[in-house]
Amino acid sequence: MAVSLAEAKAHLRITHNTDDAYVTSLIEAAQDYVVQVGVAIAPTMPTPVRHAILLLISHFYEHRDAATDRPPAAIAYGVNALLSPYRTQDI
Repeated sequence: MAVSLAEAKAHLRITHNTDDAYVTSLIEAAQDYVVQVGVAIAPTMPTPVRHAILLLISHFYEHRDAATDRPPAAIAYGVNALLSPYRTQDI
């Protein structure tokens, strides 16, 4: 995992272990999204890519019950703006 559980929990301000498995699944989902939009995941990533992953994790954590098939425009715009310079393929 390029983003660790400890890093994600710090970003989410979680101090308990109750949601560790769930947060780990969110890390995987966020990193899968980043790969799907054409950004490579590596142990050392540019800060904007790491931040985009953390934004997705926090969005997924706070919005567990999806009401639509698309994320709110602000999160989509922010994540895509952070990832855009690092895309290795056009989608």
